[in-house]
Amino acid sequence: MLVGSCAQTPSKNPPSDSISKTGDNTEIPEGSLSTPSLPSGRIDDTAKNTVIEQIMAESGLNKMIEQLPAMVAMGFDQQQPPPIKRDEYEKFRDVLLQTFEADRIRKTIIDHLNEQYEPKRFSEFLTLIRTPLAQKMTALEMEANTPQAQQEMMQMGNIIMGQASPDRLELARRLDEATSATETALDMQMMMSEAIMTNMNKILPQAQRMTEAQLEQMLERIRLQSVFPARQYTQLSIVYMYRSVSDEELGQYIQLHESETARWGTALIRDAWMKVSEGISVDLAERMKNTFIQNNAL
Repeated sequence: MLVGSCAQTPSKNPPSDSISKTGDNTEIPEGSLSTPSLPSGRIDDTAKNTVIEQIMAESGLNKMIEQLPAMVAMGFDQQQPPPIKRDEYEKFRDVLLQTFEADRIRKTIIDHLNEQYEPKRFSEFLTLIRTPLAQKMTALEMEANTPQAQQEMMQMGNIIMGQASPDRLELARRLDEATSATETALDMQMMMSEAIMTNMNKILPQAQRMTEAQLEQMLERIRLQSVFPARQYTQLSIVYMYRSVSDEELGQYIQLHESETARWGTALIRDAWMKVSEGISVDLAERMKNTFIQNNAL
C-alpha cells in the first residue's frame, strides 16, 4: 500500500549478515541501493529525475496509471444510467474517460513529486520499496489491479471473506489502519463523485435537476453511507490480493508500513493522488462546459 494499494514479502528473510538498516530501523538487503548520490546542500536535476522515475516504476505507480482508464470505464459501466437520453449519457461517458488520460495523470504525479523532492527522504523511500518484501507485495498488487481481477474479486467476495481466518481478517484491518487506505479511497471517491454528479446534474432535464443545496445534502449522505462499504471493500481487497502469502509475511508488511519512512512515503503518494483527483474534477467541468453548454446540448 506504499502507492495507495497493498503488497507483501518473501517467505524467507535474507541472512542477517546481508542486512543494513535505514534511519528508522527498516531492514534493507544489500544490493538494493542504487540511488544516485547527491552533492551536499544541492539538488541535481538529473539525479532527482532518476530517483523519481525509479519510484514511479518500482512502486508500481506506472502500471497502476496505465490500468486506471480501463478501471474507471468498468466502474462507470456497472452503474445504473441516470434519466437522460442515451446519446447524452454516452457522450458524458466519453467526456469522463477523456479526463483519465494516463499520460496526464502520470505528469500530475511526477510534478507533485518534483515539488516535494527531498534527496534524503526520497532516497530512503526508494530503498524501502526495493526491499524483497515491498517488491513481492507490489507484484501482487499489480496482479489485482486489472478489470479482470477486480471482477473476479467481486464475484468471489463472499467466498473469499468466508474462508479468511479471524487472524487474517485482523491483519487486513491493521493494514487498512496503518495505511489509511479506506480514508484515502473515500476522499478520492467523494471528490470524483462531486465532480461527476455536479456535471451530470447540468444535463438532466430541467425539472429533474437538483439545487445546489440538494446536491450538497446528497453528497454528504453518500459519504456517510459509503464509510462502511468502503472499509469492507478495502479489507476484501487486502484479503484477495495477499491470499497467497502467510500471516507472518503480512504481519511483516504491516510493520514495514509502520516505519517512519513508509508513513512519509504513503502520505506523499496520497497527496499526489489527491492532486490527480482535483485536476480531473477541474478538467471534467471544463470539458462538460465545452461539450454540452457551448454545443447547446442543454
